[in-house]
Amino acid sequence: MKIEDLVDGASIGSMVISLAVGLVAWLGWRTSVGVRRDQVEAEERRRHREMRPVLEVLLGTRGTPEPALLVVKLIGPREVEQYDWIRLAIRDDGKNRTPHGDVTTEAIREQVWGPFRLRPGVDGADREGRAAQQDARAVTDSWLFTVDRSTPPRWYGGGDVEWRKDYAGKPVRLRIEIGLGKRSWSELVEVPTAREVSRKARFAD
Repeated sequence: MKIEDLVDGASIGSMVISLAVGLVAWLGWRTSVGVRRDQVEAEERRRHREMRPVLEVLLGTRGTPEPALLVVKLIGPREVEQYDWIRLAIRDDGKNRTPHGDVTTEAIREQVWGPFRLRPGVDGADREGRAAQQDARAVTDSWLFTVDRSTPPRWYGGGDVEWRKDYAGKPVRLRIEIGLGKRSWSELVEVPTAREVSRKARFAD
């Protein structure tokens, strides 16, 4: 065997070893990056759970027999000083309604199918009285939303009396979303319509 062949073989062997060492180092780096990423994500999930809002949601009055306020009170957690915003929406009663005659999909969507609606244009509510948004509140403070009895659509045959009977004792169904920085939490809540009855809501992740 020639000396040149031995030198070439040694060079190739050295190159293979270098490549193997480099691959092992790269795999180790990639693994450590993955571990750190998993640790960061786990810590973020933990903080998200710890910072989720704890609420008390109820219907209140303004000295009248009829409920007039939807109160969303922040009661925790104490480690969070305040949250940046709330978005609240009235959810329908869950029945499936389809267009018919001159009743359009849009008309069905705009109607609030439930016992109460938000007062349109008041306390951040939209023109249909379905959704509202308000700004920051500190823990122990409350968001207040003025509410009215909902009214039947023009094609409803029973009038106001039958409409109220249909929804007597039915809860106000809500979707509540609260944000803090880049984080947000949302939950579906049902608030009893009986006076002086409340529901505590602890948001899910």
